[in-house]
Amino acid sequence: MKIIIVGGGIGGVSVFLALKKHLADASPPAEILLFEAHDSLSATTSIVGGALGLAPNGLRAISQISVDAAEYIQERGFPGEVMTFRNSQGTLLGRFRAGRKARYGFGELMLPRATVHDALVRELRPGDMLVGKGVQSVKELDDNELVEVKFEDGTTERADLVIGADGVRSVVREAIYGDKYGAVYEGLTGVGGFIALSALSEPLRASLREDPVTMTFGARGFFGYCPNTPNLDDLDNGLLGWWSTYETNEPPPRDTPPETILSQLLERHAAWKSPADSSAHPIFRELVTLGCTSSVGPLLILPGYVTPRLPHWTSLSGSGRILLLGDAAHAMPPHAGQGVACAAEDAVAIAILLKHYRVSHRFEIEEALRRTGEAYEAVRMKRLAKILDAAKYGSASKKTQSWFQEKVRDWFMWLLCKLPESWNDGQFSYDVEAEIARYIPSSGCEAKIG
Repeated sequence: MKIIIVGGGIGGVSVFLALKKHLADASPPAEILLFEAHDSLSATTSIVGGALGLAPNGLRAISQISVDAAEYIQERGFPGEVMTFRNSQGTLLGRFRAGRKARYGFGELMLPRATVHDALVRELRPGDMLVGKGVQSVKELDDNELVEVKFEDGTTERADLVIGADGVRSVVREAIYGDKYGAVYEGLTGVGGFIALSALSEPLRASLREDPVTMTFGARGFFGYCPNTPNLDDLDNGLLGWWSTYETNEPPPRDTPPETILSQLLERHAAWKSPADSSAHPIFRELVTLGCTSSVGPLLILPGYVTPRLPHWTSLSGSGRILLLGDAAHAMPPHAGQGVACAAEDAVAIAILLKHYRVSHRFEIEEALRRTGEAYEAVRMKRLAKILDAAKYGSASKKTQSWFQEKVRDWFMWLLCKLPESWNDGQFSYDVEAEIARYIPSSGCEAKIG
């Protein structure tokens, strides 16, 4: 069986590693090819984005792919198990428990997205990822026995299965739906990056010890910041991740000059208040100024694009030889806090199901792929629907607010922080391996999995 994975980001590398792990005993051996459009691994890593919060369920899924990758991430992430919520007047709305390791086995971590990608890429062998291979088109052939992938360099490959991990503007998705479900701008744009902790004023550095992960909600947007370093024992080293999210009909071009972004962000955030403010160092003015003038790495402009709800993540209307995962299947706004986690869960699900139907049961390829596609959708789509529904409020809370809407939002945030920690169990306790183990008996195909 030959499998092609399109996209060398977090989702693509995750599913490559998961398939290598779970199809290791396939006979005859499975051929698994991973293609990335960028010309080098370093270029791929550098464009995967800014800071993120990796939820406990995401780290659990990554550990099921590679224990070493999970350990690499844990050694470099900041424990973001408690998040401080404030409004733009500096009023404390509450402290939200975002996933304690003591409860879930894995804790919420704040770290650069590139660190997660690097942790997975380190598990690849030389030559595992074929770079500089942008995909022009994907097509199931008329005989329904193979999928043809055409590359921008004029070459072609054929495979039994193509997995689209090529993001919100997925070419692989177009093979199933054409342009019917293209990426949609949700009306929010994020701007952010990283600042050296050593560049921060003493009042701001001191405030990080009490409220290291701070989320602030205003009438015209949102501002968050947190350390992206393992601990606060040495504030002379490491990075602070920061991001501003706001509503705009047209996102600024990605090449907008930093001085223009600085002016816009100061107009939006400079008057916001923080308990850590001093006359010499208003916190938000300091963060915006440093972020736009002394950024470690690029200043990131990230318009929020989402994928419309798809009726299927597979080509089951054909032969089921195309699967979508991650943003190609269910792109969600970053404030959902589950994008990377769900991509890793998708990867584990595909690999275990394919092992079950192809290796353990030794179904013929066509039947194994059909069953895998059906099971993948059954296991994953309902969960993602719940996460996407919850993400709608996160989007609304960061858009422009009336006075009344601000009051309602602040009350909701206060209430959210009062809820018991168990309120998060549905998301953070989720174990994709266990979920598949529960599903398999109901499918009438009960061979042991794992």
